[in-house]
Parts: sequence; structure tokens; C-alpha cells
Amino acid sequence: MNIKVKIGLLLIIAMSISCEEYLVEEPPTFISASNYFKTAGDARTAVDGVYQQMNEVHNRFWTIIDAYTDDQVSRNAGSFHNAFGTHTVTPSDRMFEQFLVYSRWWIGIARANNVLNYVPAIDMDETEKNIILGEARALRGLYYYQLVRAFGDQPLILDAIIVEADFQKPRISAEDIYDQVIIPDLQFAEENCRDGLHDGHITKWTAKLLLSEVYLTRAGHRRTSQGDFIQGDASNWALARDKAKEVIDDSPHSLNTVGDGDTPAYGMAWEDDAPFTDESILELSYVPILGQGSWLSRESNGDAFGRGYWGANPNVRPLESEGNNSTMREMRFPGTPPGVGVQLPTPDLYDAFEDGDERIWSIMTRYDVSPTETYLCQPTFRKFIDITYYLGGEGSSFQYTDSNLVLYRYADALLIYAEAQNEADGAPNADAYKAVNDIRNRAGLADLAPALSQSDFRNAVWQERRVEFNAEFKRKFDLIRTNRLVSETTNINLDWTAEQGSVTDYRNCYTPFYNNRPAWPDNEWLFPIPQSEMELNIENGWVQNEGY
Repeated sequence: MNIKVKIGLLLIIAMSISCEEYLVEEPPTFISASNYFKTAGDARTAVDGVYQQMNEVHNRFWTIIDAYTDDQVSRNAGSFHNAFGTHTVTPSDRMFEQFLVYSRWWIGIARANNVLNYVPAIDMDETEKNIILGEARALRGLYYYQLVRAFGDQPLILDAIIVEADFQKPRISAEDIYDQVIIPDLQFAEENCRDGLHDGHITKWTAKLLLSEVYLTRAGHRRTSQGDFIQGDASNWALARDKAKEVIDDSPHSLNTVGDGDTPAYGMAWEDDAPFTDESILELSYVPILGQGSWLSRESNGDAFGRGYWGANPNVRPLESEGNNSTMREMRFPGTPPGVGVQLPTPDLYDAFEDGDERIWSIMTRYDVSPTETYLCQPTFRKFIDITYYLGGEGSSFQYTDSNLVLYRYADALLIYAEAQNEADGAPNADAYKAVNDIRNRAGLADLAPALSQSDFRNAVWQERRVEFNAEFKRKFDLIRTNRLVSETTNINLDWTAEQGSVTDYRNCYTPFYNNRPAWPDNEWLFPIPQSEMELNIENGWVQNEGY
């Protein structure tokens, strides 16, 4: 369904309840916007509907943003990943037309615009009203931010859709979108959203952290929709530095520094039974209800029995040296996750971890339930896994997994500050060193070497960002803004070997892409605008992104 039809449907709001326990209001069905927004409860339910689109985007397909970087490949990629592996992406690709990777952001923006248009007239507590308006603006700013980073220039639509002309807008430059909506929305949110720890709702600290990353992004490189290669204004480094420092110095957030035995402190943010830790600043929560749960657990398992990494024969006994005589087939997870493997870590990512780095936890190859009970899998992104489903927990299903997805956390503030301070001031200061060393020490690593040059410290921060934020939808965007997308995705290691714990050497990725190895083409720094949207907006002067 194209954006015109979808926005039209938003004239009669059909709010879906957001995927979180705190969102308890019963949503209305097919009520006109002007008649719906009457009470404080209506306002809260409406903004909850804005959140819901973020869950929709991330529950399965937004991993495409990092597909075929140096971090992520697919297992014999499904048809909707093929073009991204061979660098033959077109505007008609199923990812855009069927799976709505573009349009869902616009549904969220349209819902946010309804909130911002109608909630101000509601007779309710003014503080609570501004909190709701702040959340709506933060979400709208975030959705526009994702659109301009992934798709380039966008139309500027800041009002509720009342008549057809309200969405008949030309695309304007990404820079203007930053200046006219993304930054002002987040600035409003940081002043009006609730203070305190994150519980699933946007807080002032969420807005400040998002602002710091926006400034970091604007300081870096990008390709425009017209194909130009540009670097942003260097003044953004100081803005990113200062905003991240506010989060570090003034927020109630902190790093998780204590693990629970099998899970290191680093992994506690993803523990199923302990959501919304003090480190979490933007976290998506899913519930075990059809259509409201995450599919990422299903999509992330590379093979039903762990073949390849643990041995080609499912009857092999790969842990005999540990005194475990079970076959690989017998050590299959009891939840029997299928071998879909849409998103898999690369051996190149595995090799990026230093010896002793506890963050290697994020690439799961086995799960020890007890000293005598072990389950095996091929290398899998642990952050995407609902372990209850893998272990066959009662009521769990690939469509119903309820593991949370962490998008931003206190660690982001530390590494944004470190990078931005080094760039803004020409050399790292003591606070920047502390920010990086806090991250490293939590992972079981020693401090950075002192007195690094600006260049060496920059490279150290980039290294920390890669291993710290793997599987958090940041790698391609990082490579773009630091102008490393081509260099870091060329000639990467793709073969699992004994040095990475593999029993047998094997390559588990989409072979046609890696056999041909074309350099990342300029046009695919951005995704194309979906073909249906282009056809709809010919009269509005839309021109497809360069190269498509």
C-alpha cells in the first residue's frame, strides 16, 4: 500500500495498542481524529500508537540496514536479501514495496502529526500534555532521522493530513529536514519529556542522547540524493560532545557493571527477565501476542543443528573432549528454531574482538544450561535471541517472542562523547579516555595506552563502537559518516576456522555476493525511494536517488 493511501487512512485513526505492558489504554477503532481526541487518556493512547510503528519496523526487517557490511551476512539469503548481497537493489525491491521499510516510518510520522495537531486542544494537566507532545515530537524527529540517513531527501510534512494537498509535497534536502524538524523536535523533547530512567517511554535523556548522535552524524560524511559526496560542518563535533556530556554528567543512567553468572555485565541489558536496566535509554519491548512479538529470534538462527560450525554431520559429538558424548543433533535447542539465518555475524566481526573481551558474548555459538546440558548453534547474534523460545519455554513461538530490543544506551553517550571531544578539540582529554576505558574495563579489558594521537584515539573509538554496538543497527551508518563503507566491506574475512572455535572450516554466507565482491557502489550508500512512491509523486517533482 503506498503512502498516499496510508496517510489517507490516518484520517480515521485505527490506533494499535503499543507493544508494552504499561500501554494499557484500549485503542479506539475507526473514529475520526477530530472526534477522538477528547481526554488525557485519548492523548496517551494516541502517542502510544506512534511508538507502535517503531516496534513494527524493528521486529524483523530493519536489520537490512547493516546487511552485507563487514559485520552481517545472510545464510543463502532469502529472496528479499539477494539484491542487497549482489548490490543490485532497485526501487521495486520487496524490502520497500512489500515489507514497508520506508512506509512504516511515514505511518509513525503521520500519527505523530495527529497527536501534535489535536492534543493541544484537550483540557488536561499541562505538564502531562507537554510530556505527551514531547514524546510525539521526539518520535517524529527520530523517524525523520532514520529516513534521511537511509533514503536521503524527504518531503516536509509537519501537520495532520486533512486534505490531499497536505501530503503533496516536494522532497527537500536532508540538511533542511535536520534544521526544520529533527533538531527542533528533539530540542522540544529534551525540555518537556519526563525526567528519570527509561521505562519504554521517551525521556529527556533519550532526546539528549539522540541529539548527540544527530550532531555526530551531521559532522560526518554522507552522499546526497543527487549523488554528491559531502562532509558536514565541523561545528557539530562540539555540539555532539556537549550534548553527550550532559547525559554522562546529569542523567540517572549508568553502565551495567555486574553480571549474573553466565551473562557478563555487558549482556545484562538484553536479559529477558530484567528489562529496562539503568543503562537502557531507548528500548523496544515486545509481548507474546500474535502480531505484537518479535521475529528476530526466528530470523537469526543459521542452522537447525549448528552444522558447519560444529561439524557437517549432525551425529558428530563435538564436545567429547569436555566429557559430553551427546551428538550435535541431540544438542539442538529444544525450541527447535529453524535455520533461517537472515542476519548472521561474520568471522570478520568475530576477529575484531580482542582476546579476553567479554563482549564476544554477543556472538553465541553455544548455550550452557548447566555443566551437563549444552545446546549448540552456528554463530548467532545473541542480542536478537529470546532464549526462552530457544529453550522451548511454555507458550513461546517464533511469532510471539517477547525479548526486548535495545536501540540506545548509556554506552552510546560515552563513545559519542569520546569521539566528538577528540574531533572538536584536536586531541583526547582525560574525560574522553575515561569514557572509553569505562567501556573497556566493563568488557574485561585494560585501559587504552595513554597519550594517543588524535588519529590513534579516533581509531580506538571506532574499534570500540564496532564491538560494543554490534547488532544494534549502527554499523552501516557509522561506516558512512566516517567514510569507510567501501574500505571496511572489501576483502573481509568470511571463513570460520578453528581459530574461531569452529570444528570444521566453512563459509556460511550468501556466496554469489562474496564470489564477485563488487565494491560498495556509490548509489547504495542510500536506499532508493520505493517505486510506488515515485509514481505517486511525479507531479510533486520527486526525482529518484542518483544511480537507481
